[in-house]
Amino acid sequence: MNREKADPSDTELAALAQEGDVLAFEAIYDRHAAGVSRALASYAGPDRDVLDDLTQDVFFRVIDGIATYVPSHPFSHWLYTIAVNVGRNYVRRQSKVVFLDPHEFEGISSAMDGGADWSEAVTCAKLMRLVARLPETMREVVSLRIGSGMSYGEIAEILGIPDGTARSRMHNALGVLRRQIGLPDAGKKEKG
Repeated sequence: MNREKADPSDTELAALAQEGDVLAFEAIYDRHAAGVSRALASYAGPDRDVLDDLTQDVFFRVIDGIATYVPSHPFSHWLYTIAVNVGRNYVRRQSKVVFLDPHEFEGISSAMDGGADWSEAVTCAKLMRLVARLPETMREVVSLRIGSGMSYGEIAEILGIPDGTARSRMHNALGVLRRQIGLPDAGKKEKG
């Protein structure tokens, strides 16, 4: 890879990778692996090994398919489309999904109401299990929005849906998650 420019764009790295530049592939991986991993987290659940495998699968597909990348389109959209497809395929292949045990959930909900201090890791793992239970259309939007911090416009483009649909799916997903952990819907006011 040409080191004259300190920070080449994703499109420039992809062009170099299309020419077979191994350092460009490494730079793409270094730049995007954490974001891809976060986007895949709701598909993998709390199993870190599965998450690592899915992340690696995405980058193997990037290597295999780099010739199909069209530089006039944002590289991150192409990359996250691959990530969503890897996540979808993984979920479809699973014969069983790990769900949050209802008794475990009740304990979390009660403790949260009582002001207990839960570690962020435990809370995140439990939230991941809840997100994994969402319908696929909601889970995809949550994964890209929260996991990778993408805008609704970017999510809409990656998933091939209107911007408003991406927003609606996120709103509905958050409503489902709020109900599952015992919080009132954000759009409904408490009577009292």
